[in-house]
Amino acid sequence: MPTRSAARTCLRQSSVAARAADPCKGIQRAHLLLAFTALRVSEVVGATWPEFELGGVDLPIGDTQRTKRDPAAGNWSVPRERMKLKTQDRGAHVVPLPPALLAALREWREADGPDAVYVCPAPRDPSKPITAEGVEKFYRNALGLGGKHSPHSWRSAFSTVAHEAGKDGDSIESQLDHIVGDKVAAAYDRAKRLELRRELMTWYERTLIAARDGAAVVKIGRQKA
Repeated sequence: MPTRSAARTCLRQSSVAARAADPCKGIQRAHLLLAFTALRVSEVVGATWPEFELGGVDLPIGDTQRTKRDPAAGNWSVPRERMKLKTQDRGAHVVPLPPALLAALREWREADGPDAVYVCPAPRDPSKPITAEGVEKFYRNALGLGGKHSPHSWRSAFSTVAHEAGKDGDSIESQLDHIVGDKVAAAYDRAKRLELRRELMTWYERTLIAARDGAAVVKIGRQKA
């Protein structure tokens, strides 16, 4: 497992290279989704717009059964069949969306229009998604990161940085869709740990952007000329 310093170096190198390159819309979006969610590339490229809750979600109030709508929050529910671990009783893998990524997704959704299906469309045929191989090739060739940082490296970078910062280990493993405890613990995760992961991913987003931009927090959506 890389050290925290090495992980941050990879974050800076990959992000600087990505800004210097000129990826297609689908590749650019996949790059950001990989970085800020720590999902696998095979889970990202097939993302469809109906999987995303971008207009707010219901959040629990303390330890009660009550919830309150938070218009500033968002979730991504990845279907279990697209996850590596396909145990159906685990249900969809719900990913809390950190603020800057959520804002970018809202921009993308508006720009794509209501008829768009794929979040990361192929450049020549938007009715199809980009491929995992296309993203991996972009990292190797366009970014020049072969042997240094692959799409999958975001997962180990996230795990390293979060663990070494003393963040909750079960929340980290749950974000990576690893099995945590028994079925009772899994039920607890679905009911309670999502909000712990929301806090974790908000912290990680800030950490990643600071590492990328030398502590200058910038917008990650499409920039106006």
